[in-house]
Amino acid sequence: MKTTFYSRRLPAMLATTAAAVALQAHAGLYPPAAPPDSAFVRVFNDTTQSNVKSQVGDKSVPEAQPMDASGYVFLPPGSYKAQIGSQSDSVALASKRCYTAALTPSDIKLFDQECFNSQLKSLISVYNLIDGTTLTVKVGDSGPAVVDGVAADKSGHREVNPVKASLVVFNGGSKLAAAKPMMLERGKVYSLFVTGTTSSPVLTWVVN
Repeated sequence: MKTTFYSRRLPAMLATTAAAVALQAHAGLYPPAAPPDSAFVRVFNDTTQSNVKSQVGDKSVPEAQPMDASGYVFLPPGSYKAQIGSQSDSVALASKRCYTAALTPSDIKLFDQECFNSQLKSLISVYNLIDGTTLTVKVGDSGPAVVDGVAADKSGHREVNPVKASLVVFNGGSKLAAAKPMMLERGKVYSLFVTGTTSSPVLTWVVN
């Protein structure tokens, strides 16, 4: 079992217009000066390829290292061609949604979620990249479920109070692995990517 940890702090928004002021609830999460109807996209690299280069439409995405996520870029809502590493696909992006495009050895998997805008809570997001599994993330081995029923190639999300979190990932009733304990902070998103296999899971935190 391998557990990895990365932290990525994205630039705070610049409040240059009334629209930008309205988006300041996303401070620290998304790029500066995004129009209010933007869609946001980042890339997670679930491969051994280094310096993965990506482009969505005419927008270049920052490079992503193995088991790490890029920063976000923003685009107008619409349909785009995505070129991520050696893989390509068409993606449809909706207004005010946040997307994670996961590059796997075989294809691109697109995860869609509501953009997080709380300055009082933390958000835990779980991304399941292990085929044939349905994941539950609990507090410890026998505590309550934090995020439940995350099928393969899906994600689950929950706003929580800022506390120290010691989370354990289960596939059904079988324990897969314990994640690195995290001290949750207000206004931040904690993305837990579950990759690898059931016999050798890889748990990666990305914090932004």
